[in-house]
Amino acid sequence: MIPSLDASERRELRPVGILAICWVVLPAAGGFVLLANVGEASEMLDAIAVSSGVAVSLLVFASFFAITSGLGLLPTYAQAILAGWAFGTTFGTIGAILGILLGATIGFGLARLISGPAIESIINRRPVVAAVRNAVIGSGFFRATYIVGLLRLSPNSPFALSNLALGGARTPVTAYLLGTMLGMLPRTAIAAGIAAAAAADGSEGLAEVVEKKGWVMTISGVIVLVVAVVIIGSIGKRALKRALEDQADTTASS
Repeated sequence: MIPSLDASERRELRPVGILAICWVVLPAAGGFVLLANVGEASEMLDAIAVSSGVAVSLLVFASFFAITSGLGLLPTYAQAILAGWAFGTTFGTIGAILGILLGATIGFGLARLISGPAIESIINRRPVVAAVRNAVIGSGFFRATYIVGLLRLSPNSPFALSNLALGGARTPVTAYLLGTMLGMLPRTAIAAGIAAAAAADGSEGLAEVVEKKGWVMTISGVIVLVVAVVIIGSIGKRALKRALEDQADTTASS
């Protein structure tokens, strides 16, 4: 049986808990604000592209993406939609993935800074949990990358909270970044592609998309996005469950 947290451990984890709450509330609210202003944000990026080139505009976007996602201010799905809206499917996906990798790096470092040794020491005081942790992230580069990728694949694992958990558990950085890129790529590309299709007729915002295409087409597009992400996430969730169960069986028998 895994022992519950004692009073001193709860105090140790208080800063982590506060950060976790912020990283649940802020992205949810920020995502709606960004989507409501996706047209204006896209126009700003277009203006930068005209004056300084698409590459500069992509770098500005990726930097904004990195800071806001890494600090847990905006969700990745809303920024992927902005990327597709402003740059199209291909460049939008590239810019979004670059922003995700930079944001994951920021979030990882912030999680380690705030959690300090607290999470790791608490895990180490629980042999069963420590054994599973060591088996998952200490069993080699490819295994760790695979686990991180499956975790990122599921939409039930918010980006900022995953950064917090993986950073606090001292996941190897290279496996963390590669797994993040591979796991986030499918839903990011889908979101960018659907946004690019919505903006292809020159619509300047979501309200204009509804006006031009009608509620039926708009809602159909949203449903396609949600269903695709849910299917991908479901596949990843089942694979992650199997991987963890297999690893737990291996750990128990060793």
